[in-house]
Amino acid sequence: MEVVSSLVGKVVDSLFGVAKKEISHMWNCSKNVENLKHEVEKLSSMKGRVHQQIELAKSKGEVLLGGVEEWMKKADAKVSDATEFIVEEAETKKTCFNLRLCVNLSTLHRYSKSATKKTSLLRQHEGEGKVFETCVSLPTPAPRFIDLYQRKNLENIDTQKSTLKMIIQAIKDDKIQIVGINGLGGVGKTTLANEVAVKMKNEFADIVFIEVSQTIDTKIIQEKVRVAAMKIINGQKVLIILDDVWEELKLEEVGIPYGSEYMNCKILLTSRSRDVCEAMNAQANISVNPLQEKEAWVFFERVVGKSEWDDTLKKVAVKIVKECGGLPLFIQAIGKALKNKEIRSWEAALGRLQDPTDEDSPFKLKGIMQLKLSYDYLESEVAKSCFLLCSMFPEDGTIGLRRLTHYGLALGIFNNLDSNIQDAKDRVQVAVDSLKSSFLLLPGKEDEEVEEQEKFKMHDLVRDMAMLVTSKGNDKFWVQSGKGLIEWQPKKYLESYKKISLMGNKICKLSNHKLHFPHLDTFLIQDNRLLVIPDEFFQGMEKLKVLDMSDNHISSLPRSLKQLTELVTLDLSGNKSLVEISILGELTCLEILKLRRTGITNIPKEVAQLTNLRLLDVFFCDDLSYVTPGVISKLIWLEELYIRMKKGNCSFLAELSELKSLKNLQLTVPELDYIPEDFHFETLTEFHIKDVYYWYKKHHCKRILHISKISFPFTKAIMKLIQLSEMLKLWEIKDLDNILPDLYLEGFEELKYIELIGCDNVRSLVNELGQRKTKGKFFSQVEEINLEFLNRLELLWDRPYQYISFCNLMSIRITHCPSLLELFPVSVAQRLVNLRKLFVSKCESLVVVVSVGDEQASGSKSELIDTVFSLIRIWLDKLPKLESFYSGHSAINYPSLKFIGVCDCPSMKRWSYGDNHVPKLDIDRQEFNDYIAVQNETSDEWKLDDSKGEFSE
Repeated sequence: MEVVSSLVGKVVDSLFGVAKKEISHMWNCSKNVENLKHEVEKLSSMKGRVHQQIELAKSKGEVLLGGVEEWMKKADAKVSDATEFIVEEAETKKTCFNLRLCVNLSTLHRYSKSATKKTSLLRQHEGEGKVFETCVSLPTPAPRFIDLYQRKNLENIDTQKSTLKMIIQAIKDDKIQIVGINGLGGVGKTTLANEVAVKMKNEFADIVFIEVSQTIDTKIIQEKVRVAAMKIINGQKVLIILDDVWEELKLEEVGIPYGSEYMNCKILLTSRSRDVCEAMNAQANISVNPLQEKEAWVFFERVVGKSEWDDTLKKVAVKIVKECGGLPLFIQAIGKALKNKEIRSWEAALGRLQDPTDEDSPFKLKGIMQLKLSYDYLESEVAKSCFLLCSMFPEDGTIGLRRLTHYGLALGIFNNLDSNIQDAKDRVQVAVDSLKSSFLLLPGKEDEEVEEQEKFKMHDLVRDMAMLVTSKGNDKFWVQSGKGLIEWQPKKYLESYKKISLMGNKICKLSNHKLHFPHLDTFLIQDNRLLVIPDEFFQGMEKLKVLDMSDNHISSLPRSLKQLTELVTLDLSGNKSLVEISILGELTCLEILKLRRTGITNIPKEVAQLTNLRLLDVFFCDDLSYVTPGVISKLIWLEELYIRMKKGNCSFLAELSELKSLKNLQLTVPELDYIPEDFHFETLTEFHIKDVYYWYKKHHCKRILHISKISFPFTKAIMKLIQLSEMLKLWEIKDLDNILPDLYLEGFEELKYIELIGCDNVRSLVNELGQRKTKGKFFSQVEEINLEFLNRLELLWDRPYQYISFCNLMSIRITHCPSLLELFPVSVAQRLVNLRKLFVSKCESLVVVVSVGDEQASGSKSELIDTVFSLIRIWLDKLPKLESFYSGHSAINYPSLKFIGVCDCPSMKRWSYGDNHVPKLDIDRQEFNDYIAVQNETSDEWKLDDSKGEFSE
C-alpha cells in the first residue's frame, strides 16, 4: 500500500511540474516575445559587424575562413524567420483586443513556447558566430613574382598564344617532368615562361623563378630553391623555372629534386640553345618562333601607341617592322626609340636597319643589330658613353651610379673640365634615367650599401649589343668580366684596345713581365683573388686613366704603379691587407683615390703631393689612427672627403678650412673639437659628421650630425653645423637643458630628424621663449622625433605654443623617460596634421598622452569640437600610470587609424572621456572606451589592428 501511495505521489508531482511549465508559457508570453526581439537585435548587430569584417577582408584580397559565409546565410534566415514570427504574434494580439474577444489561452501558449524556442536558437547561433567578430579571413601572404607580373596582351598574336598552349599542355602531362623552351635571343622565351607561371599559379603549391645566366652561381641557386625543395620532398607540387640557361645545369648539384620519385616537381627551362635543353633531358623541347608579319605589326602598334597612320609614315613603319625579324624584344626597343619622332627619324632608322651585316661575327646577328638602333638614337653623348661603360660589368651584375661617375670623370666623357663631381653625378643620373626609359638599362636590386645611391643592370641581349659596338673603332673594349677566369695571359692583339675588364673572376696572379698596352686608358680587375701585383706589371700602360683593383687581397703596391703618371681614378677599396701607400704620392694627376676598407694605419705625407685630388675616400679603415699634419690642407681642390677613425689624433680637422671646394664631407672621428670655426659649412651640399663609431643604414637626409658624450655649450663650429643639419643626433650630452633656445639662434629651417638619447639634463625640447623673434615657426620641417633615456624630461615644450609648428611631423618615438607627464595639449595635437606613427614606452610617470591643456581651463570648448587626429599607428607600452590617451570630453575622429597596441598599462581604464570615431577599426564609437577598459583588465597585451602588421618604427 505504501509503495502505491509513493508512486501516486511522484506522478502527481510530475504532472504538477508539467502543468506549471505550460501555465508559465501562457503567463509569460509577452516577456518571451520581448526576449526574442532582443535576441533578433543582437544577432542582427553581430551579423552587421561580421559583414563589415567580410567586406574589409575582400577589399584586401584575403581568403575568407571556412564557415563564415554559411553562418551569414543562416543568420539571415533565422533573423527573417524570427521577424516574421514577431509580426505575426503582434497582429494576432492586435486583432484579438480590437474585437474585444477573450484571450485564447491556447494561442498564448503556442506563441510563448515558439518565442522561447526561437530565442534559444538565436542565442546558439550567436555563440557560433563569436569567432567571426574578430577574424573572418586569413592574412594575405606577401606577393610572389607572379602576383606582381603584368600580363602581356597576346590578342591577335597567335604564334605566342599557340606556343604558350603547347608549353602548358606539356607541363600538365604526367609523363613529362622537364620542359625546354628554346629560341633566338629576344624572341620572347622569358615572357612565355612568366605567362605560364601566371596561368598555372593555382595548380602549384609554389612557383620559383631563377635567372641562371652564363656564369652559374651554384650557391645562389641552392638558396633560391631551398624552401621549394622541401615542399617537393614532402609531396607538394612545385614548378621551378630556370631562365636563360647557357650550358647544362646539374640539377642535383643545385639542390633540385627530380626523377621518377619526384614527378610532383615540374621544371621549365629557357635557353637560346636547343642542345642545352636536350642535354638537360627535356622530355618536351618547344621552339619559340618569331612573330609573323601581321602579328609583329599588331605588337608594334601597341608599343608606339598608334592605330591610325599617315600613308607615307605607315609605308616606312611596315618596312621597319619587317626588318625587326619578328623579335618582340627588338620590336619594343625600336618602337620606344621611334615613338613620337618625326618621319625623317623613321626613314633614317629604316636605312640603318637595311645596312648589310657581317654574318661571320656572332655579335652581328641581325637581331642584335636591330637592338643597336636604340643606342644610335640616344640623343646624349654622355648617355652613350655611360651605356658602353656599363657593358664592362659582368652579365646580370649590378652597376653603381657613383662608380660609373668616377670612371666617366677620369675618361672625360662630360666634355667640361670645370664640372665638379656632383655635377658629373647629376649628369650620369640623367643619362641613366634616359637609358632606363629606352629599356637599355634595368633597375638593379636595392641594398643597404651606403656608398652607392643607385644601382642598375643590363639585359644580357642589350649587353651583347653594347659589346658589339665596343668591339670596333678606335675605342675598343675587351671584356671578360664574370667569366670564371683563374688566370689571364694577355695576347698581342690586345695592344690596340683601350679598355680591358677582367672584373668578377677568380684570377689569383698576373703576368710577371712587362706588358705593352700603349693605348689602354681603363683597366678593371676588381673582385678577383689577387694577392700580389708583379712589380713590372704596369710598365707599358702609361696612358692609363682608370684603374680599379678593389675587392682583391693585395697586400702591397708594385713599383711600376708610379709610372701611371696620367692616372685619374684609382680604386683600391676592399684590399684589407694593404697598409703601405706612400708610392701613391707619385701619381700627381690623380683626382679620385678610393682606399675604403683597406688596412692603412695612417695617411702619409706623400699624399700631400696629390694636389689635383678631388675625392679621397678612407672610410671603414678600421686601423686608421693618424693623418700626417699638413696633408689635408694641401689638397685644396678636394670636393669629397670620406674619413672614419676609431681612435687617434684629430688635429687634422683644423685643416678643413683650407678646402674651399669641399662639397661632401663624410666624417667619423673620436672628437670634433678641432673642426675650425672659420670653415664655410654652408658650402657643403652633403655631410655626415659624427663622433660615434656607429653604422647607419641609408637615410634620405643629406646633412647629418651625430655627437655624443661631450658637454654643452658646444664649440662655434658645432653650433654652425647644427644650424645646417637635416638630421641631428645627440647622445649623452652633459648640461644640455633643451633644443630651443640653447641650440638654435633663429629657427629650424633645415632640421628634419631629431634624436636625443641619454641627455640627463634635458627637461623639455623647448623652454620659455619670452619675447624672442623668429622669421617663422620652429620645428616646421621636422619629420621624425626620437627621444630615449631622458631621465628628467617632463614635457616636450613649454608655452607659448604659437611659435611652434610640427606641421610636417610624421613619427614620434619616446622611450625610457621616467619623468614625462604628458606629450602635448590637444591644441598642439590638432595641428600635427601629418603625424602617422606614435610610439611611447617605459615612461613611468606618464598620465596622459594628449591633455586638455588651456582650452578646458579657459572654458573654450568650441575649439574642441570635431577634433581630428591623422594617426595611423599607436603603440603604448609599459606605462604604469597612464590613465587615458586623451583626458578631455570632446569627440575625437581618427579617420586613418589602423593599429592600436597597448601593453602593460594597468591604470588605463578608458581611451578618452568622449566619443572616439575609428572607422578603420571594427568597433563602435560608443563601445570604444568600454572595450579598452575590458581588454586592459583581462590582458597584458592587446591590439586593435586592421592592417595585420606590427608597429614599424
